[in-house]
Amino acid sequence: MTRAYAEAVAPTPPEPSARPRRVRPSGLFVGLTTLDVVHRVSAPPHPNTKVTARRQDVAAGGPAANAAVVFAALGGRATLVTALGSGAAASAARDDLEAHGVRVVDVAPGGFALAVSAVAVDERTGERTVVSPDGGRAEVGAPGHVHELVRGQQVVLLDGHHPALQTVAARAAQAAAVPVVLDAGRWKPHLAELVPRCDVVAASGDFRLGAEPGARAESVGPGLRAVGVPRVAVTHGGEPVEWWEGERSGTLPVPAVDVVDTLGAGDAFHGALAWSVASGAGFVEALEDAARVASLRVTVAGPRDWLALLERPADPGPAAPEPVTATSRDELVARARALVDLARSDGRRRVLGIAGPPGSGKSTLATQVADALGGAAVVVGQDGFHLAQRELERLGRADRKGAPDTFDAAGFVTLLGRLVGQGPGDPVVVAPEFRREIEEPVAGAVPVDPAAALVITEGNYLLLDDGPWARVRALLDEAWFLAPDDALRVEGLVARHVRHGRAEAKARAWVERSDEANARLVRPSAVRADVVVRLTDW
Repeated sequence: MTRAYAEAVAPTPPEPSARPRRVRPSGLFVGLTTLDVVHRVSAPPHPNTKVTARRQDVAAGGPAANAAVVFAALGGRATLVTALGSGAAASAARDDLEAHGVRVVDVAPGGFALAVSAVAVDERTGERTVVSPDGGRAEVGAPGHVHELVRGQQVVLLDGHHPALQTVAARAAQAAAVPVVLDAGRWKPHLAELVPRCDVVAASGDFRLGAEPGARAESVGPGLRAVGVPRVAVTHGGEPVEWWEGERSGTLPVPAVDVVDTLGAGDAFHGALAWSVASGAGFVEALEDAARVASLRVTVAGPRDWLALLERPADPGPAAPEPVTATSRDELVARARALVDLARSDGRRRVLGIAGPPGSGKSTLATQVADALGGAAVVVGQDGFHLAQRELERLGRADRKGAPDTFDAAGFVTLLGRLVGQGPGDPVVVAPEFRREIEEPVAGAVPVDPAAALVITEGNYLLLDDGPWARVRALLDEAWFLAPDDALRVEGLVARHVRHGRAEAKARAWVERSDEANARLVRPSAVRADVVVRLTDW
């Protein structure tokens, strides 16, 4: 951020009496995603004419999706529950979201087609015109693990789209005492049930409670308070933000800036508001943060370029201890043997987790370590919990097999818990195994005897810190993260796909589109490991 923007946009340090901010909050964003094709034009076209765009951008759009991107850009951990489906538009939207640090949980039903929005931005005024199907009207059900997704979050943001999904998420957040922020752009009938479940409602100036023809703009804030919403904000573009909290109310100014592009300005406001709420800011302070971020957004052309100007808040806390680095297999075997010795000395089984990006050699290393320990260790892989190909096709996720939501993560956590608690006299636990020759999981393939002192589990997502995966780390006595040379790893992945029947061009395309997206997702989780493994003979 330039010095001129730093004062105007960077979040204000909290007052001494304010609650301490969380360093990296987690947020769940539930709602609409589109694919936006954005053209910047000198003037909107007249009927039966064509205009040449000065600039073109293609990016994921939608209120919840854009808010999640902003939350992640501010340093938060953002998970987006949305409907993407399959096809070129869905792949482009997913790639953009994941490239900007957003974890995507796709709940699209079979046959779902992602809405594509055509956007024209008038460069004279920065105002935008949007033509799009109403993607939020599609019937999208809530996944059974919504409660798992909510657990551990500091905020849930809803955008009012996909009604059934919104309602289930709001109930789950209420049950888990996680604050709910609602982006209320326009009234929809299902908001009558949703609004009272929200802790914060941020409404646009065009919003009318109940869609009553005679409703007045000034009645929105008091009306929302009257139905039990504790905190309400109403935005008016560049005009002051109105707010209500308990018995207090007021307005706060919006920074005056030169407007270049208004597309997604409201979404930027809501993403920053969610970040500040999750970080522990007071309500008015959170609104000030949100107004600064939204004001920055409108000063830069394009849906994503402005994110580079955001300043992440400084980390006020002590740095986490750096993981130990290991460079030899002998060193790793010695560490695993020490775990076996501990298990034998106190009678409590130990569990070692080996994580890392696709193709980093996790299963190979796990087998080598287990072999070196003789019969003291058994390997149980995360990949045994892959969803079957038939189920992936039903869910529309077959084209990205290997992503976090293509596993039965909750089932994996349950089995790991059983293995942790398994002791002398208990029955054998039989785990599933993934067979690459058929590209399917096979049930009942790996027997784990209660006498095994060490269980070695390996997989991409053992150290992720959201959804059911977040419960894995606490079940591990020690965690390793493999970090080989990326160029060698990618070539090894391509060769593996070729060995299993893919043509080289298709294998490379799959690696670049799917495997590398998953690699980007897991790379930050290395900080949760005890050991980062950089083998010199990978």
